[in-house]
This record gives sequence, structure tokens and C-alpha cells, in this order.
Amino acid sequence: MSQQITIVGATSGPGKSLFLRLVEQGHQVEGIGRNPDKISAIKKQLGEKYPNAKISAIDVTRDQSFLDTTEVLIHCSRPELAKTLISGNLNRFIAIGSTRKFTQFPDTKCRDVCEMESLALASEVDATILHPTLIYGAEGLSNVERIIATAKRSPVVPLPMRGRSLIQPIHCDDVVDAIINCLHNEVLINKSIVIAGPTPITYRNFVETIVGTMGLSTRIISLPYLFIAAAAHVTRYLPKIPTIDPAEVKRLLEDKHFDTVDMQRSLGITPRSFEAGMTQYADTLKTR
Repeated sequence: MSQQITIVGATSGPGKSLFLRLVEQGHQVEGIGRNPDKISAIKKQLGEKYPNAKISAIDVTRDQSFLDTTEVLIHCSRPELAKTLISGNLNRFIAIGSTRKFTQFPDTKCRDVCEMESLALASEVDATILHPTLIYGAEGLSNVERIIATAKRSPVVPLPMRGRSLIQPIHCDDVVDAIINCLHNEVLINKSIVIAGPTPITYRNFVETIVGTMGLSTRIISLPYLFIAAAAHVTRYLPKIPTIDPAEVKRLLEDKHFDTVDMQRSLGITPRSFEAGMTQYADTLKTR
């Protein structure tokens, strides 16, 4: 008999993709989110084909009653919520962290991810923390969409250091595969593991691939870091310009590259290249 699986953060990004995948596979799964409109849209998407699929609007900071009947909890929402979710009733806890834990510029998210990992691995529950690099390829993930929005409105996309810093994006479907492969994987119990795209690419290549697959013609230019950081402060006041946090600009200066051998060996996953994944995602975006 299958275990009762609950997904926190099931209305966007990898949480939504995972929820829909598990529903289609016939698992006993409940999705939890906070946005009633998104939940209504998912229910409409499921329609009459999956009448037993359950997705609810719950504020998990106020109501944890769902944990009484949950055996496997998959946490795809904000890491700071984990402290209210790790329960002795659980058989399994799987959470999406972030490679932000390795940043040279620690911030609140970095600290929250590290705290979630410490709490989970020190608990009595069989836990696994997956630390993805930048996730793309699903609705609700803004990194690629912001570059597309900028490229549609501007003849140039500025990057510091000529865009030479490294990044290793991972497609949302590969993240979902990793989570599912954790469900019955005893090798990863009480461990954390980085999940990433197959090879690092430069930020310039990252942006060029996005622009090219979307059929846009924006050029990439190099500007001093201080100029871009100063410009980031005013993006919130400019209509139709995607908002950029100055801290994000700072992180453009650091390389983000990780060995995927452990991921492939432990999870049995060979992640798709960014070129292949972005081509797939661009086709989806163009048909929306």
C-alpha cells in the first residue's frame, strides 16, 4: 500500500510539477499551497480525470494538522518553514534546499537553508536535503523569465566581468526526478546532496542560450559591477523593467559549479544540458 505523501509548496515550480507527476502516477498525494487562485487553477487542470487528487490552501505556520496523516513530507517551499514541519509522525522528510548555502556572500536564505539542513539531519526522521543550483523550466521560476522580459524591452543585457562567471542550471523535470528517486532510496537517508546541470556554463552563454532559443536579438554587453549594482537599486521604480536585487548582482561575481558524479550515482539521474532543457522550455513558453 502506498504511503500518504504531502507536498508543501505545490502551486508553482518543482512542487507543482512534482504534485502533478505523482497524481498521474496514482500516488496518494496531497498538495499544499497558500494561493487560492493557483489552487483553483490546478483543480481545473486536473478536472474529472483525477477526482481523488487533493490540493488545499493552508498556512503551515498556523495549521500543521495535516501532519497527523502524513507519512512522507516533501518540502518545496521556503526553508524557514521547515521548523514547523519536521514531525515525529513522519517516516520520511525530503526538502529542496539551495546551493546558496555555499555562497561567498551569505544572506538570510543561506542561513535558512543551513538551519533547515541541520534541523532535518539531527531529527529522528529519515531525511534527505537536495540542494539544487538555479532551477528553470517551470511556471513560477523567475530567473529565465526575467532575462526574457529584459531582452524583449531592451537592446542589451548587461553583465559584470563580461559574463565569465560560471553557473550550472538544472531543469525542473530533473529536480522532480531526483525527488522521486529519493522516496525509496536508503543510500540518501540523513544526507544532503547537490543536484545540478551536467556541466557549468558562463553567464554569457546562459543568457545567449535563452535569447537564442526565444528568437530574440538582444546583445550582451559588459559593464562594471558597481554600475550594474547601482542600477539594480532603481529597477523597482521603473515600470515594465524586471526587478533585480543588488545582492543578486553581487552573486553574479562568483562561480557556481559542482561535481554531479554523486548525484548521478546516488540518484540514477543524468541531467539534461542547458541547451536541450532551454529549447524544451522555450517551446512551452511560446505556446502559452
